[in-house]
Amino acid sequence: MKLPQKVLILEAKNFLMSRTVLTCAIALLLFGCYGFYHGSQVISRQQQTIASVPMVQRQHLKEIVGHGTGKPVGTTAYYPFFYTTHPASPWAVFSIGQRDVNPFSLKVKMLAIEGQLYDSELTNPLTLLVGNLDASFVFIFLFPLLIIACTYNTFSEEQENGVWKIVRTTTQSIRWAIAGKLVVRLAGIFAATILLFVVAVIWLRLPLSQPTFQLLVVVLLYMLFWFALSILVVALGKSSAFNATALVCIWICLCMLFPGVANIAVNRLIPVPEAAETAIRQREGYHARWDEPKKPTMEKFYAAYPQYRKYPIPDDRYSPGWYYAMQFSGDLESAYSSEKLIKKLHQRQAVSERIAGFNPVIAAQQSLNKVANTDLTSHIRYLQSVKAHHRQIREYFYPFIFENTPTESIDWAGYPAYQSNGYTHEAITGGAFAILAWTLLLLAGSLLLFKKNFIQIKEIQNA
Repeated sequence: MKLPQKVLILEAKNFLMSRTVLTCAIALLLFGCYGFYHGSQVISRQQQTIASVPMVQRQHLKEIVGHGTGKPVGTTAYYPFFYTTHPASPWAVFSIGQRDVNPFSLKVKMLAIEGQLYDSELTNPLTLLVGNLDASFVFIFLFPLLIIACTYNTFSEEQENGVWKIVRTTTQSIRWAIAGKLVVRLAGIFAATILLFVVAVIWLRLPLSQPTFQLLVVVLLYMLFWFALSILVVALGKSSAFNATALVCIWICLCMLFPGVANIAVNRLIPVPEAAETAIRQREGYHARWDEPKKPTMEKFYAAYPQYRKYPIPDDRYSPGWYYAMQFSGDLESAYSSEKLIKKLHQRQAVSERIAGFNPVIAAQQSLNKVANTDLTSHIRYLQSVKAHHRQIREYFYPFIFENTPTESIDWAGYPAYQSNGYTHEAITGGAFAILAWTLLLLAGSLLLFKKNFIQIKEIQNA
């Protein structure tokens, strides 16, 4: 049976005229606008830095070549940095993810690579603790508070004011009253969500493509989850104070305590001593070679690059060819630890995704980060692309080094250009399914509680 239009209109007026709802909605709008501004500023600064890299690279190489004129390439090649960048996707302004803690631009030398991969800028520890107030922060952490404010007294307020006794006069009025309140609040929440999302799309200039619609789907599912959770608490039939306290406690547990405990659990379940081990092995791999005969080091190098065996390496004095072979040896020593490190980082990501199945807050945040390419997996791909570029640089300069070519005789800008991975589409079905499953479970529980309360009211009326 359709809801009477008068019931919906009256309920909508009462809902929209609520001072609490209006105050929370205005506050959320202001926070949302600031979140859009802050997110765009963070990514804009990163993009400006990335855009300046080609000019910085050219100027840097020009200075290096100027100082190295008259010297062999092997001597000059020790000094230059070769810049790599991790451009932000168009959706990174919506969900900054781990781009605030992981480097988006790395400069590497021809030396052993592993010790150069984990350089990061200093960041305000408070910012790392709280997180950036971007669009995803607004939807994930602040929007649930608006939902709580809209729903915590959905039925308890009338019961406490004595209005509910009048509504109980007929079972039909009870059905309409319950359905009207739920429909109006759900419509209001979805309307506010879509409105704020549209503002985000316009403000942040998000492309009207599949990833943007994926963001919208995740956000809407997430709002539906919190609505279902709030209705389940309200359906218990407790007081407004109890409902508000319970919902805020649940928000604290799901948004703060659970992620913190989960992070500790993942760190203990999958420790990564390989991070330090990789750096130590790499350093030992080439520092120890200073006091060892040159032949074992060169044999390891020749096994990978046999074409350079024809160039003589003197045993009684320093030679650039041996020095860079020694650096390569350091990478070989740390290769196993490096592979284990990457493997464990992927394992951590997989475990985090399984844990997200028990917490829609984590599932939603991970899904948004996946769409925006700002998650750990995206950063790992960037590190692997840097290692590939480092190898290309080495192999470009090796012939000039072993032939003792003068610095000014080669094209220093002719090395292979760095190729970014670009945007990679990540499936979010796992996270979306987890949010949907929890939502359906909560709605089923709410329906059972409402049915139980309705039967009790009907029995009272019949008595």
